[in-house]
Amino acid sequence: MFKIVFLLNLIYLNISFAQNYKEMRNDYESLLEKRYILLPHKGTYLLPISYNNNPNHDLFKGLEESSENKRRGKFNKNLEAEFQISFLILTNKNIFGTNFNTFIGYTHLSFWQIYNEEWSRPFRETNYTPEFFARYIFDEPPSILGAKLVAYDFGVVHQSNGQVQELSRSWNRLFVRAGILSGNTILNISLWHRLKESIEDDENRNIYQFKGYGEIDLIYRFNRENIQLKLIPGTKHLSGELAISTPWKEGLRFYTKISHGYGLSLQDYNHKNRKFAFGIILSDPFSSRDAK
Repeated sequence: MFKIVFLLNLIYLNISFAQNYKEMRNDYESLLEKRYILLPHKGTYLLPISYNNNPNHDLFKGLEESSENKRRGKFNKNLEAEFQISFLILTNKNIFGTNFNTFIGYTHLSFWQIYNEEWSRPFRETNYTPEFFARYIFDEPPSILGAKLVAYDFGVVHQSNGQVQELSRSWNRLFVRAGILSGNTILNISLWHRLKESIEDDENRNIYQFKGYGEIDLIYRFNRENIQLKLIPGTKHLSGELAISTPWKEGLRFYTKISHGYGLSLQDYNHKNRKFAFGIILSDPFSSRDAK
């Protein structure tokens, strides 16, 4: 973990602060002025091609081996579709005359076995992630190792897969996250603390080994392409996702994602996945702006 943070610090020592911060801030504020608008959050995308060379068959073994289902083959095939819908709703603006705004966020991530005709093309897993948090945007961002801290959030988040009994996974966390901007690079660092559950209700008591106490999300804007690296530093396992998006048409971008490791979904939090996916993603204010 120390090596990762140290490497990121070295990168930022050699990057100057973005001259277009005020333009980005103005774009953000103009979005907040619009009523009944869904703000972008963690990315909304559709990946019709998502290939996993190590799908988790253990969870569905009993279902597959029953006498009436043996002829159907595997429930969790290598090829499937994946999509995510993620947005924010502004609930309060400039609380007590400060730069604090509060939001309700929601992220919906589904894995769809659309090519598995034998099992009637089921949704293999869906993760539901509602959250409530406060966000502070700096007028004059403080400097951190040559970059600028532009905003920070703190709040509470629930995540579950909506399943029952053996397939059920859920956890609740308090979190803080910070957004750091330098040149054409955004670094989001999240830290969280899991709220305790009783032993009887804890469906994933060793999740810290795979999901850790936070994550690091690095987004670099190169010409018109976005390169995003997400690191999931568990206490025993390091996992990650590398994604690249490039313009297609107004509001849409081609999106390619490579994933490796644990914690990529709740049901598979302790199962190693190796995935390649391709599709489209909605543009956001950062991705639609030309690099400077």
